Amino acid sequence: MKLITINEGNVQAVIIKGSLLLLAVLSVAGFFFVSARFACSVLAGGALTLLNHCWLRSILERVLSGQAENAARYTLLRYLLRLTLIAVAVVALFRLHVDIGGLFAGLSILVIATITVSIYSLVHHKGESS
Repeated sequence: MKLITINEGNVQAVIIKGSLLLLAVLSVAGFFFVSARFACSVLAGGALTLLNHCWLRSILERVLSGQAENAARYTLLRYLLRLTLIAVAVVALFRLHVDIGGLFAGLSILVIATITVSIYSLVHHKGESS
């Protein structure tokens, strides 16, 4: 079995790929073992959390690299816009009568992937820095 080398350069890519894999597995399993409504809810929650994560990362990279003029204002406006769009998406999902369990499962895929990558790194690298 080949071990995956995880370092600071690729940790975000590994987490995103792991999240996408977990999202696919949960959606397919939900479709076959629970219901199509559950699977769609997992997919919606997962897509929402991954888009939010990528957007937030993009904002922070732009601010921390010094690309944004007036970083405080830029960050605040993007933060409010991001939260507003998430709120609109969640309200729309509730109006479509999503399965709450499926939505929460989808919203938690990024957390599960992050914890899994952290445990993998600790076990296989014995906490050594790469």
